[in-house]
Amino acid sequence: MPSNSVKWIVSIVFGLIIGRVGYGVLLPVFMALSPGKQDAALADSNTMIVAGLVVWLVITVIASVMLARIPNLRRLIGWGCVVLGVALVLTIPATLLTMDIGTQNVSAADTRDANTALFFWALIFGLPYVGGGLALTILGTVLVRKNPATQDAVLN
Repeated sequence: MPSNSVKWIVSIVFGLIIGRVGYGVLLPVFMALSPGKQDAALADSNTMIVAGLVVWLVITVIASVMLARIPNLRRLIGWGCVVLGVALVLTIPATLLTMDIGTQNVSAADTRDANTALFFWALIFGLPYVGGGLALTILGTVLVRKNPATQDAVLN
């Protein structure tokens, strides 16, 4: 069983990373749900920055505290990897919410250009996020399964 300081340091580092990725998931959702997306985004950029920082801090604190409660360090790292991997995979659908894919009065050339741009966006941004997220999720699952919870931790 590792010392409390090591557990807290690892938990805080994972919490900061999970909070940052969680911010990347929740900010596009907030932007998609906000009324008048374009005008409100320009007028309320300071509000979005403050809201984003608050969301980041809340997710960081929650993730850090929840991970610090796990007594086994490898299991703690495994759960951190699972949560981080799932958050990375969820970043892509959340980002797609903010994309403008309207098709009002556009020519066939404009449609082809938009489809080509979406394909390269998915190749450049989507593939690494999904691949890295799946790799972290699989690695974390293996770590969690290979290091079962101790009997004392289950009883508490």
